[in-house]
Amino acid sequence: HLRFLVIDEADRLVNQSYHNWIGRVVGAANEASIAAWTDLQRQQEEDSNTAEGKHSVIAPPVEVSSRGNSFKIDPITWRRGGASGDSSEFNTNNAFSSVVATVCRPVQLRKLLYSATLTRDPQKLASLGLINAKHFDAHQLNSANHASEQGRQQRYSMPSGLSEYTVECTAEQKPLVLLALLLDQISKQTSSEEEDGNGIIVVFTSSLDSTHRLARLLQLLWSALGHGPSEAVAEFSSALTQKQRSSLMKQCNSPDSIVSVIVCSDGMSRGMDIPSVSAVINYDVPSFAKTYVHRCGRTARAGRKGSAISVLKGGQVTQFNRMRRLIDHPNRVVADMGIRKDLVRHAVPAYRASVKVLRKVIQAESNNDLNTVEPIPANWISASSA
Repeated sequence: HLRFLVIDEADRLVNQSYHNWIGRVVGAANEASIAAWTDLQRQQEEDSNTAEGKHSVIAPPVEVSSRGNSFKIDPITWRRGGASGDSSEFNTNNAFSSVVATVCRPVQLRKLLYSATLTRDPQKLASLGLINAKHFDAHQLNSANHASEQGRQQRYSMPSGLSEYTVECTAEQKPLVLLALLLDQISKQTSSEEEDGNGIIVVFTSSLDSTHRLARLLQLLWSALGHGPSEAVAEFSSALTQKQRSSLMKQCNSPDSIVSVIVCSDGMSRGMDIPSVSAVINYDVPSFAKTYVHRCGRTARAGRKGSAISVLKGGQVTQFNRMRRLIDHPNRVVADMGIRKDLVRHAVPAYRASVKVLRKVIQAESNNDLNTVEPIPANWISASSA
């Protein structure tokens, strides 16, 4: 029988029912076969005919299912006991001590919910069916001055190993600024003596279409500029099937992975489980603090260090600062970190050629001449480097 129910990204269940998933799981946990109930009743009758069995076993309130082949016990689940006289935690009730291998005392199902942005609104949490709920904040548990944390407990928190930066540029400069940031991060990983995984960089965009177009552009640029094969840049979005996404995650977690950059949409960010992400780049700035927290949560995990870089256009600085103030320690963001222009000084011709090839790629995908998840043909890539 189910004893512990562990739910990650629990805030999603607050906002979406997912076909009453929590209700179905709890219902199944509290359901037992009609045969077990019959065994218990027969045991009671046998015990009542013995001198030692004059005690009574209290029958729990039950509801027989409409199918007639099972019954439900709510809100607890009943466990099977061991041999007669068993004093284990599952058979400590004296009234049940003589019941052999049948239903024993009730044990309440325990739910453990995990999320970086879980609400504490009682009305929203009611849908999860919590009983005597307790809230634990990992940042408060690790804080030396817990009292000072109480005043900030309504804010979101960030990993202690995370470094945050912003870069300002124009809309036209963004692709080359992104390329410079990627090359800079990779060069730092290469020169660093610390080995912390394969150092994958995750780039977030605001839409599925932006994710795909940016991934294709980076694939063309990556190969055209001689930084590696186009497969070093991968797309992780709902355009991929579940099997393809699982295969990509397995590849990224492999020591022999060639993937250096993943372009990801917000809708798929929580399905990404790569412990070795070294940096997150917000190519499109999120509008909500909750989204920013979950994006940054892809790096600096489990005590590791990581970086979060947000690429801002001129009019987005005020918006970003307002959003960041909703999260703990807003002053630790390093404004306008600057970029290494020398890394992309000679990339402008290749960038312009890649943009032209990108139009050809998108058109071929629209005409079903090229699958959206297939590698770009080699002759097209060579055209972008011409």
